[in-house]
Amino acid sequence: RHAKHVPHFHKIRNVWESSHYYDFGIERVFRLFLVTSKIFFPGIYFEYLSKNSSNHQREITGELYVVFKTIFPFVILYYSLWDHSWLYFLNIYLLIETFVYVFNKIFLPEHNQYKTHNRSLILLFFNFIEVIAGFAVIYAAGNFLNRPVASWLDALYFSLITGATVGYGDLHPISDNGKLVVMLQIVSTLSFLILFFNYFAPRAQDIGDGN
Repeated sequence: RHAKHVPHFHKIRNVWESSHYYDFGIERVFRLFLVTSKIFFPGIYFEYLSKNSSNHQREITGELYVVFKTIFPFVILYYSLWDHSWLYFLNIYLLIETFVYVFNKIFLPEHNQYKTHNRSLILLFFNFIEVIAGFAVIYAAGNFLNRPVASWLDALYFSLITGATVGYGDLHPISDNGKLVVMLQIVSTLSFLILFFNYFAPRAQDIGDGN
């Protein structure tokens, strides 16, 4: 089935008029904030530029952008480029876009109804890897931990065990800013878990009803 391209401003109007939702007050304002905030990031414009393409071409364009965002922080880490301010802030900017995307998927799932579950889960996995690497760049660039980050692998290691909510104690934040970054990353992990279960809960229910 081919998905019909819906202009993003039409989606914003749908949220404002509550045509797809039975909400009001702060919940509607939050949904409106989420759907509107996407206009400040490149992803929505890649979708717009490919609006006249076929559904498969639009999906491939979106997937290539996700892959780029996943590879980008790894390049910064591998070549120790985290001291370049513009790369550091671009990394944060793309991380924020990913968070906006995740929360849109949680609170505005109707805007992604044509995507298959398997494809969405694969893209979600790439997003999670991007977040792990993106936070690793932040840890590498800042003086947040009990000892200096000696290599990109140390930064990636600490980010991964933090994102997995494991924590072995060999590396830990000592500054207030470091603690805030760690808390933010843990919140991001919880967001991914919520989204993951949002995907599987309806499918599990369908399987149960089929039995």
